[in-house]
Amino acid sequence: MSEADLRETFSQVMEAHESNVEELEDLEEQAGNAAEYSAKLEELEGDLEVAASYFSTKASEVTNIDEELLAERFSMGELVEMAGRADEAAADFSETCENCTTPQECEEDGECKEGDESVFADKPQKSPKFSADKLEDRKEAAKSRMKSIGGISL
Repeated sequence: MSEADLRETFSQVMEAHESNVEELEDLEEQAGNAAEYSAKLEELEGDLEVAASYFSTKASEVTNIDEELLAERFSMGELVEMAGRADEAAADFSETCENCTTPQECEEDGECKEGDESVFADKPQKSPKFSADKLEDRKEAAKSRMKSIGGISL
């Protein structure tokens, strides 16, 4: 081999070496990115488990099914939906108004809307009012109708 052939071969080896070094740097960068993504993925999976635990706890209040069983069997979307229904059910039976979060706040708040609830005695009477004379007439009419039915004695 001549000196020119050796230099050419050496140049080719060096080019291949530079190419290999660049590829190695790219692979190391990709490996670093993969490690970052893996750590982020693990963190997000942990957050997902916390969220599933929270929503399954909320849903178990309404469904009376164990939290762990709910978390295993249902998707996150289904758990969120069940928890939403649990919140709606809790709001329906809540002893607080829209402005308060706890019953104690409603008791302390003077402007609370909790007292706006009507009582049965406060509602207007929907049936016709009868005077004493008309009431006696209605009783007599009812008695006469009842006597016309066989088998009933008054």
